Amino acid sequence: MSVWEQLTAIAAFGQIIVIAVGAFIAYQQINRLRRQQEAEVIQRIFETLNEQRFAGALDFVYNDLELRMTEAAYVREIAEGRATAASHREFVVMHFFNGLGLLVHNKMVAEYPIVFIVASPCMRAWDRLAPVVELLRRRYPHAYTPFESLVVRSRAIDLAAINERFRTETPQLRAQWEATGRELADKRIHVREDKVAD
Repeated sequence: MSVWEQLTAIAAFGQIIVIAVGAFIAYQQINRLRRQQEAEVIQRIFETLNEQRFAGALDFVYNDLELRMTEAAYVREIAEGRATAASHREFVVMHFFNGLGLLVHNKMVAEYPIVFIVASPCMRAWDRLAPVVELLRRRYPHAYTPFESLVVRSRAIDLAAINERFRTETPQLRAQWEATGRELADKRIHVREDKVAD
């Protein structure tokens, strides 16, 4: 093998190493950007959950929607496709969970931890909003499918296991977990359930 052939082989091998290192660095940067994007999405979720307009709409869904759904005119607006987020506060909640469900389903953000964060309010809202979605699907069969997919993902989570998961992922903090567990037990509030006589 001539000197030129040896130099060419070394140069080719060097190029392969440079390309591999470049690809690895690019992968790391893309991964970092994805994590940053997910952190921003999580921050926006918390901001939305706490903003006055959304919190008020969620309170309406939890506490007042069922009564409003007994009003024929209110139900007719939904059934006829005339209801909007301006006239029906439940649509604020539906649009939020629908958008989030679309992001998760299309893998634009990772399912974990997004679904963990919204699982409880998502499922609770769905329980109240299912009659609204059913009315809308009579006219628009695809209505709020991403929201429904977020509910399905939320129901698949073993919420009862979340505390145990956090504890097992931080075994070095076992004594601190035990301390906070004792604090919760010490601060337990006993709620009386007064029964109203019929």
